[in-house]
Amino acid sequence: MNTSEDKNSKLWGGRFKEKASSIMERIGESISFDQKLYKEDLEGSRAHAKMLAKMGILNSTELKDILDGLNQVEEEIESGNFKFSSELEDIHMHVESRLTELKGEVGKKLHTARSRNDQVSQDTRLYVRNRIQEILVRLDSLRGALYEQASKNIDTIIPGYTHLQVAQPIRASHFLLTYFWMFTRDLEFFEFAKKTANILVLGSGAMAGVNYQNDREFLASELKVDSISPNSMDAVSNRDHLLQFLFAAVQTMSHASRFCEDIVLYSSQEFGLVKLPDSLTTGSSIMPQKKNPDIAELIRGKSARVAGNLNHLIGLLKGLPLTYNRDLQEDKLAVFDAVETVLLSIEGLEAMVSEMQFRPERGERSLKEGFATATDLADYLVGEKKVPFRTAHELVGRLVSECVERKENLFTISEEVRKGISPYFTGEEYSKAVSLELSTDKKSSYGGTSRSRQLEQLELAKQSINSIQRNTK
Repeated sequence: MNTSEDKNSKLWGGRFKEKASSIMERIGESISFDQKLYKEDLEGSRAHAKMLAKMGILNSTELKDILDGLNQVEEEIESGNFKFSSELEDIHMHVESRLTELKGEVGKKLHTARSRNDQVSQDTRLYVRNRIQEILVRLDSLRGALYEQASKNIDTIIPGYTHLQVAQPIRASHFLLTYFWMFTRDLEFFEFAKKTANILVLGSGAMAGVNYQNDREFLASELKVDSISPNSMDAVSNRDHLLQFLFAAVQTMSHASRFCEDIVLYSSQEFGLVKLPDSLTTGSSIMPQKKNPDIAELIRGKSARVAGNLNHLIGLLKGLPLTYNRDLQEDKLAVFDAVETVLLSIEGLEAMVSEMQFRPERGERSLKEGFATATDLADYLVGEKKVPFRTAHELVGRLVSECVERKENLFTISEEVRKGISPYFTGEEYSKAVSLELSTDKKSSYGGTSRSRQLEQLELAKQSINSIQRNTK
């Protein structure tokens, strides 16, 4: 058979007398997206070739030819000189076909003791493992940016909200560290997903194993995976590693979306708590005054895409019989999109965190207008004056109502009016009871917003960052 015939015939075509129809090729191809797996496919093929040589199926010359050929294939793909064709369906067939063109008959030996079923399962596991490593690096960097901003803003007092209403004064560091711990949990979730993916499935064959005494321990060592799948049917049919990755991605994007919602609100004219630089915002085509937090809005929108990707995979898997089914070709689209979206979103978040500036004067205005220390005043009556809490709550409520009526706040309303409600609402003790800064320092329970607890939490965050020596290469 000549080179041209080799190039246009299917690697599985011996059983068939008729050429595949156009619709069969168009609906069956996956090379338009699974070419993203080329590095992992080549990585698995190199390990498999070395194992075949160890088994005596390849001699040393043949092994060298195959490894040289695989290196050339990689160079061609990375240089943009590799020709992809829908006729060859997927990345596995492209690599094997090109290898055979380059090295002749020896290229046809590479697929010995291997099926595309265990091959693609291994490729996706290696892909997820490698991409998770990149995500972990990005998450570490984002956590570092949050830590730096929190350190700079430990003495910046801003409102904390419940029901989107001003609740109590907090330190801006407390707000930022909230997301630090969220993204720390995401990091831990991705670590778990990485462990789920870091399993050897090569050697499982189509579904029942292979007719060779292959050395799976050798393959595991070559691919640097932690364990070996114990059941060949499970190995080729399960996609739990992709589900776990997408679960972690959805959790991360949910946290990212919440953060972005806060940024959108806090940077608005009404809140005005945060300022973003011009370089991270956009304008309006018609309203010259506009400065829009588009990065935050886009990340908030992208979170829905990642959630959709998880639903896509769950729907794909829920009704599949054992073992491999062609439906599984569709699993990679969701994962590829989620990888790119998560990496881009984390980068966008880090840029905003690093460049944002808090506006404490706007925070003070909102806190005063929102009567944020009303609870502190009630607690002062309970703790210092031994007033029953319900009575204290009622007295402070009456004072707030009077402030609203007079368009005043707890700081501007006259002592005479305060005294008319309660003799305790006078003097320096009252001023201390409603102080914004003192309010935060009263919250000294573990995990609270007091300065001492924030310093403690920053130290914990620093230890968390320093405990991880991530390989950034």
